[in-house]
Amino acid sequence: MDEFSGFIITAVVSLLIAGLGVYQIITGDVRLLHSYHYATTPPADRPKLARITGAALVACGVGCFLLVPTALPDWMPFVGIVILVAGVVVTLGAIIHYNGSLISYGTSASGASSLFGGMSPRMTMAVCGVLGVALSLTGIGPGAYMIATGDVSLLHGYHYVNVSAADLPSLALGEGLCMICLGVAALVGVIASGGIAAYRSARWPKVLLALCGALFAASLIAMLAVIIHYNGLLMG
Repeated sequence: MDEFSGFIITAVVSLLIAGLGVYQIITGDVRLLHSYHYATTPPADRPKLARITGAALVACGVGCFLLVPTALPDWMPFVGIVILVAGVVVTLGAIIHYNGSLISYGTSASGASSLFGGMSPRMTMAVCGVLGVALSLTGIGPGAYMIATGDVSLLHGYHYVNVSAADLPSLALGEGLCMICLGVAALVGVIASGGIAAYRSARWPKVLLALCGALFAASLIAMLAVIIHYNGLLMG
């Protein structure tokens, strides 16, 4: 794929993402989200959820566009990374804030059950612990492998096509550490979601959720920045 084709494809995708966000902002229609992202959101709050996630989608579209090399300064892709990650974090935060959890079924405010409906708080936390560990291994496992072997083949080929052989171990180390941090963020996030569902009035799940968001954002920004640093471009 040549640079011009990559620019056109990315520009179209960015416009589509931003366009969906604008639609949500204008209409307040939450149905572009998966139903389990707003199943326990009170009807009065659904337009708010739609508009906040719509604004975040616009940010994601802008962030995606800035990742492509243009006549803009060379540091703009890093701005794009920050904007993209911020959009993702705001989306997840808004869903959890208004819906009570990232994935839910039923209507918590009016008596229907959530994803963990019927479970005791201890059972909810036990299930979330198991799910969190399993999910975290999808990041920790590959990250540990990359660090131990220096093998970057788990990345897409275009993420290291311009990287010199001497820099491949450094790329593997940086990406591996970021993957491990993403795995830890996943574990913390699932436990925080379980805590919010099981202990709605407690403060500690919200603190954990904030830590999850900060770790997730920092890890994702670092992962993309490391690729750009060694590869020259996000997609070489």
